[in-house]
Amino acid sequence: MSIGTVSNVLNRPDRVAADTLARVLEAIDKLGFVRSSAAHQMRGGNSRCFGAVVLDASSPSSTETIRGLEDAVHEQDCAVVVCSTDGSPEREARYLRLLEEQRVQGIVITPATRNVSHLHTLRDRGIVVVLLDRNGQSGELCSVSVDHAGGGELTARHLFDLGHTRIAFINGPVHLAQCLARRRGMRRAARLAGLDESEAIIEYTIEPLTAFGQVEPIVDSFLELEERPTAVVCVNDQIALMVLRALVERGIRVPRDVSVVGYDDVEFAAMLSPSLTSIRLPKYDLGRAAAELLFAETADPHHRHSDIRFNPELIERQSTTARSRLNQYNPRGG
Repeated sequence: MSIGTVSNVLNRPDRVAADTLARVLEAIDKLGFVRSSAAHQMRGGNSRCFGAVVLDASSPSSTETIRGLEDAVHEQDCAVVVCSTDGSPEREARYLRLLEEQRVQGIVITPATRNVSHLHTLRDRGIVVVLLDRNGQSGELCSVSVDHAGGGELTARHLFDLGHTRIAFINGPVHLAQCLARRRGMRRAARLAGLDESEAIIEYTIEPLTAFGQVEPIVDSFLELEERPTAVVCVNDQIALMVLRALVERGIRVPRDVSVVGYDDVEFAAMLSPSLTSIRLPKYDLGRAAAELLFAETADPHHRHSDIRFNPELIERQSTTARSRLNQYNPRGG
């Protein structure tokens, strides 16, 4: 049996006679043979792998999005290599270089900076790129995104409607487009409510988003203000959970003294006590949609780039309530 016949069975089985195909497959099964994808790539082909470059693969929000991506890729008999950048442009650049060296078919990425010109360069070298949770405003890249400005506006409007006029906003670094968009949405809601945005919204920054040790000092900081906020908006549900814990430890009652809102609506948000008001994102659908755009562009490099935009939804639970004169508190829990 020639090497050429075996090669045809593995790569072009339609060219092999049925009895020969059966004999070769039987021999492969007995020998436990596994084909070398690396060797196939060296002969000029791409791998059957895709890359997913995200800010933090361990976050509850990201894991659901990655699962949606993985499920869609698995259905195409391919695999995903997941990389976490922690919002670092340097780490992102390293992962992109490694993925390109592995000749992945395409990359889904949540960029660590607002500037994505380096991704255009990657695409020009033959790597399909889809932006994840980021709008492709130039039309040069496919993207799957969420209206984060709308999410920020929903959050602030909910609290203003409840009578809160001073909100502590624990945001992420604004070099991330999502965080900048939420700031815009929050400020827009303040203006529409007839409030001075600089007085109504006191912004703090967690950088990077995994720097959870920064949460308690921020809580202490806004509790020490002469005119303390009566509500807190958090960049994600993990931060909100830590804020809830810090407030309870300081004798602050939620929501009677301070209302708290998270973002992402991960699974544990409904299980907390009090249950967490949060902005729900279609996380799994984001991942599946990104994979579908990857496959569409891989099949037709000349296809028209698409921007799929999802809308967030406010899920109201027990951690927010209307503010009244009875809701005043002091930092010692009196």
